[in-house]
Amino acid sequence: MKFKFHWGWAIGVFYTSFVAAMVYFVIYSKGVDHSLVRDNYYDYDIGYEKLIGEKRRNSNALKTPVAIEYDKVNENLAIIFPPDIKNVTGQIWLYRVNNEKLDKKINIKTDSAGKQIINFDNFAGGKWKVNIDWAAGGKQYLDHKDIYVK
Repeated sequence: MKFKFHWGWAIGVFYTSFVAAMVYFVIYSKGVDHSLVRDNYYDYDIGYEKLIGEKRRNSNALKTPVAIEYDKVNENLAIIFPPDIKNVTGQIWLYRVNNEKLDKKINIKTDSAGKQIINFDNFAGGKWKVNIDWAAGGKQYLDHKDIYVK
């Protein structure tokens, strides 16, 4: 007897493969932890969004906004805080868009003119997100800018 592979066998193989794949995905998904990072995550998230909104509103209300300037020639980033604000504290977050291992966190240390220079000599080229989370005078601020490093 000679075996013939026809459309009936093709449909059977297709459905059998589909069921096998579904069973595999169900078994695999049972081993994945789907829990949230913290209890009351949604309440925390709403509070966090309000805080971020308040920080951005504070930044937008400044007479002189924070200047974030990348100098391509000298390969450095200048962050210039408003001259009327003193005792700036906080952190500068540099996010690499396609590789989180290159992300950097730098504490704010301004000079007497309210300026901080970050040297980008050893940074990978491409898109970087600069987020400045800072505080002064009892208020919190958040500024951000995307820069492109060659």
